[in-house]
Amino acid sequence: MCDLAIAGLATSIAGTLFGGYSQYQQAQAQAAAAQASAEYNSQVAANEAQTQRNMASAEIQKGIDDRNRVIRAGLAKQGEMAAGMAASGFTLDSGTNLSLLGQSAEEIQHDASIAAQNANMAAWRHEVGATRSDNDGSFAKLQGQLAKNSDSKLGIAGTLLGGIGQGLTGYYQIKNTATPPKVGG
Repeated sequence: MCDLAIAGLATSIAGTLFGGYSQYQQAQAQAAAAQASAEYNSQVAANEAQTQRNMASAEIQKGIDDRNRVIRAGLAKQGEMAAGMAASGFTLDSGTNLSLLGQSAEEIQHDASIAAQNANMAAWRHEVGATRSDNDGSFAKLQGQLAKNSDSKLGIAGTLLGGIGQGLTGYYQIKNTATPPKVGG
């Protein structure tokens, strides 16, 4: 009967070891998959961040171009106004006509400023998107590190100790039932 208890204990320990090893392999595979996924997500986020930065640069350039276009168009219009006034015999060095040309120049600068400000706002939105993507990439890298560093050995040790404990309990119960206690000497 004692040999049966020992065989049962050995089988229980072997089964626990096999289960623990299987659990360890599964945990390692899951960690590797999680890390690969995190690395991929990190790269996607880095690509998105770069795209957003490129778009921000394009918005700034578009703003510069729009600002210059507004100034050129305004100066052309102002030149037409001055030529028309001069052709009608008005003097342009003082008075209402000079004031009108001055106001026209202020409007040109105002419109150019708005074009630049709109481009800066659009660029800022892209920079915010780039920062968000950078943060997503950092988070994905952290997830990958956590997956890589997650140690399933502690859980496996618990499983092994539990299995060994159950085997020993079973052995103790079988041993105690197989040998009746001695009565009276």
